[in-house]
Amino acid sequence: MPPKPPRPDLTQLSDTDKDRLIDVLFARMDALEAKLGMNSQNSSKPPSSDGLAKKQKTSSLRGKSGKAVGGQPGHKGSTLKRVAEPTSTKDYPPPSHCNRCHSALALEQAQVLERRQVFDVPAMSFEVVEHRVYTVVCACGQRHDSVFPAAVGDLAQYGPNVRALGVHLTQGQMLPYARAAELIGEMTGCLCRQQPCLPGLAKRAWPCRVQPT
Repeated sequence: MPPKPPRPDLTQLSDTDKDRLIDVLFARMDALEAKLGMNSQNSSKPPSSDGLAKKQKTSSLRGKSGKAVGGQPGHKGSTLKRVAEPTSTKDYPPPSHCNRCHSALALEQAQVLERRQVFDVPAMSFEVVEHRVYTVVCACGQRHDSVFPAAVGDLAQYGPNVRALGVHLTQGQMLPYARAAELIGEMTGCLCRQQPCLPGLAKRAWPCRVQPT
């Protein structure tokens, strides 16, 4: 490090030299402050140079509205409400005997005290439907064969619901085909091994929009 130059004798400087010296000192001070304020977010310095100092949080530019926190008066809130016709019910009957006198309770006279409903999604699994066609020969020797529906064209294929799910995941949610196949396997418990089938499903639905990912 080079030695520091000696401090000038301010009593020997003119007013012009003093003003010039003040400008130089202010410029050096501004440069030092800017250097101290640099970090990996506002300069090309690597993150490792930030040290253990806490990063300054970015303050919101949105001003205070003066409104109270939470729902505003007149706002229609939404919450989960019970339905009149549940899919199924589970009953929890009271004990068969009184816990004080130990007499048998007339459970047939028990009344519903309270109802609580739990909304959930049923566990998914593949439903495999086998389609069959038959053949029969008339007494005259003429053979008659039934035919499959137009939608059933392969020995093994995915149904319309799986196809719709595949198109929604790859085209609506923009998931890669591999991730969509993995997700279908996780949801149904059956591994979708034929990943190339997903691009084919999407092309059938939107032939002009599908691009492989």
